Amino acid sequence: MRKYDHALATRLARRAVEAVAPDELPQFAMTAEAFHRAPPGQRFAVGRRDEPLGLGLETVAALLSATALTAAVQVLDHLAQQAADRTTEAVGRRLRFRFGRRRAAATTPAVTVSPLSAEQLTQVRQVAGQAALRLRVPQEQARAIADAIVAELATVATGPVDPGGPVASPEDSGP
Repeated sequence: MRKYDHALATRLARRAVEAVAPDELPQFAMTAEAFHRAPPGQRFAVGRRDEPLGLGLETVAALLSATALTAAVQVLDHLAQQAADRTTEAVGRRLRFRFGRRRAAATTPAVTVSPLSAEQLTQVRQVAGQAALRLRVPQEQARAIADAIVAELATVATGPVDPGGPVASPEDSGP
């Protein structure tokens, strides 16, 4: 998984939590912080036996928050991959034109998250919804998470999102 903008992922997920699990909002900042610190493979892992109830990420109470965060990260990864594909294609065309058919390494581009076309928003909705469904969220909630992430992305007015590192977003994850 690529590096991603934690603040932007948190912002997208927060919008989804507001829609599907507003009762999780008081703990959302702590959940987001723990989520971003945890290695990707351990974000939903069962905790150690000496932890209360033996569950990770402070248990089921944060399940929808963590699901929304996972969906947001996957959306940002999808957007970064699309941008990388476009850049690789463009660099390849330029280099073939300039140097013949020799291959050259493409750089990883910055990802612009706005404005997104209707087609891109549809793809993002699918990515977010599938991410939530993989985590066994009911279809109705998965759809609401995806819709909220798309709605937030449609309103975001950020600069580039560098998949190689964090970039400031116009709004932090605060309430």
